[in-house]
Amino acid sequence: MEKCGINMRRTLKETVYDAVMLLWEDMKAVKWAIMLIIAYFVVGKNYLYSLCPMVVITGLPCPGCGLTRAGFLLLRGDFAQAFLLHPFIYLIVGYAGVFCWNRYICKRKMGEGLKLLFSLLLVFMILYYIWRMVKDFPGKPPMSYYEGNLLRGVWNRLGYF
Repeated sequence: MEKCGINMRRTLKETVYDAVMLLWEDMKAVKWAIMLIIAYFVVGKNYLYSLCPMVVITGLPCPGCGLTRAGFLLLRGDFAQAFLLHPFIYLIVGYAGVFCWNRYICKRKMGEGLKLLFSLLLVFMILYYIWRMVKDFPGKPPMSYYEGNLLRGVWNRLGYF
């Protein structure tokens, strides 16, 4: 008897083992991307104002600005503050949970429904970003402007500012 790709005769230990092995295979498939991201964070932590590429290049916040802090607040149990910082943290965590369940427990590929849900999530995040830019920018963190950004530095050197 199988439900959701889970053989009901398998133990929890076997199911978890299979999920971890599939995750490991996925990570090996994108190992170069993972290594580049880690290198960026190591270099960025030591030499850049922010780890967000959009902030470093343009000085402007990105649609995901505040998500990392909201995630940490969520992990600490400060649910209200996490929502205030970036309400999409709950949708992203929910989506990640559904994706991981389908991929690693049910062993399904990403279906059209999940792709559509992901697309809608991105569209609504961009709309929320535009609303926040109109309402809170510049000033109210995380919607702040960073003057020492790369573009401004280039423009200063070229004599535009």
